[in-house]
Amino acid sequence: MQPDIPLLQQTILFSGIEAEELQHLLTCLGGSVRRYGRGEFLWHAGDTVLQAGIVLQGAVDAVQYREDGAMQLVARHTAGGVFGEMLMAAGEASPVSVLSPEGAEVLFLPLERIMEGCERHCEGHARLRMNLLRESAQKFWQMRQRVTYLSEPSLRRRVLLYLQDCRSRQGSDCFRLSLTREEMAAYLAVNRSALSRELSRLQQEGLIEFYRNSFRLHFSPEQLSVTEM
Repeated sequence: MQPDIPLLQQTILFSGIEAEELQHLLTCLGGSVRRYGRGEFLWHAGDTVLQAGIVLQGAVDAVQYREDGAMQLVARHTAGGVFGEMLMAAGEASPVSVLSPEGAEVLFLPLERIMEGCERHCEGHARLRMNLLRESAQKFWQMRQRVTYLSEPSLRRRVLLYLQDCRSRQGSDCFRLSLTREEMAAYLAVNRSALSRELSRLQQEGLIEFYRNSFRLHFSPEQLSVTEM
C-alpha cells in the first residue's frame, strides 16, 4: 500500500525532504501501513511502544480511563498527525490507550530504522532524526499547554485559552475543531452541559460565534491576557 507522499511532506517529521528522497527513505525505514476499524485499539495503556505512527486517513485518539471507568480524551490526531514518537524514543510503557474512533489508516515507522543510519548516508535520514526531535519538543509544549488549561479554576478562561490556542495554530480567527462537544469537554476536563452553557454565554456576549464545530473569535489575545473577560 503506497502512502500519500504529499501528505507526509506536510508533517513536521518529513519536513524539508523531497518526494524522491522521501520515497527512498520509506523503503529504507521499512514502514508498514495498517487499517483500523471503528473503535479498534492500536495499543493499550501499559504496552511498550516501539513505532511512531502517522495518520494517513481518519483519526486516532489517545485516551485514559478514570477510576469510575469513564474515558478521558488526551489527544486526537487527524490526517498528517504523528503520534507515539515520544513513547517510542523513551522506550517506556504507554500511559494511554490509543484507538481509532471512526476507522483509520496509519503508517508505522520503527525506532531502530529511524535511529540507524543507512548505507547511502542520505541527507533525508539525518533530517528525519532532527525532525523527530522537533516533533517531540512541540508535543512536550502542547502537553504543558494542556496543563495550563486544567490549572485554570475558571471555566470561562479555560475555554477561552483553548480557543485562542486553536486560533494561533490555524492562523485565523475562523477555524473548525476536530473534536465533538463531548470530546472537547473531556479534553478540558469539564462537564459537557457546563461547557455548552459557557459557549452560549460567550456567543451572547459577542466574544465568539459558533455553529457546531465552526468558530469565529472576536476577542484579542491581549484582552485574554489582561482581563477575566
